[in-house]
Amino acid sequence: MHPKLAPSIKSVSAILAIATIIASALVAYDANGNPFGTVRVAALRDYGGTTFADIRNLELWRLITAQLVHVKQGHMLYNAVCLLLVGSLVEKKIGPARVLVIWLFAGGLATYVSPIGVEAPWNVGTGASQAVFALATTALVLIFYREVERMRGGVLVAFALIPGLALDFMTAGYPKPGHAVALCLGGLLGLLFHHRARSRDGAPTIGKA
Repeated sequence: MHPKLAPSIKSVSAILAIATIIASALVAYDANGNPFGTVRVAALRDYGGTTFADIRNLELWRLITAQLVHVKQGHMLYNAVCLLLVGSLVEKKIGPARVLVIWLFAGGLATYVSPIGVEAPWNVGTGASQAVFALATTALVLIFYREVERMRGGVLVAFALIPGLALDFMTAGYPKPGHAVALCLGGLLGLLFHHRARSRDGAPTIGKA
């Protein structure tokens, strides 16, 4: 990969991706002795997954830990790659602090609502998919305003969104609640950050089309 395109190991996106891999693999190993094994979604509540009751009890730390644990580790690796690639793309334009805000706020809130309509004990919000969706729609905003190169940005956004949306429509017929909320919040935060930067600088930052 070209040095200028390679994400830095010091970036927030890289740190989040690595933390996701390590945490999810450790949970899988503790749960069934295989770091790449499947973990029952109900069991993930004991490892930081979140339910509505947990947040009502002010266990807000779960909005962070829930995003690190996964049922299937193959899905986790895909999410980690998306976090790294899409997150790094966004991070270069809006900075690491704002990427962390998107991950914490949009990813956390979307993970919290993701079990809507799911019966106990399977009503546990988990996974990095929601943060990936939020970062992808933030990237779409940046692409729209030509702050990100359209071809490269479009390919990465499609890579992050199409498999998850396709699975949603095949299994439920519509985007699942967590994904839908993440899409909306990511877009709203992208608009907010873009317009704040334009107001501060007096003009939009225009990248290559």
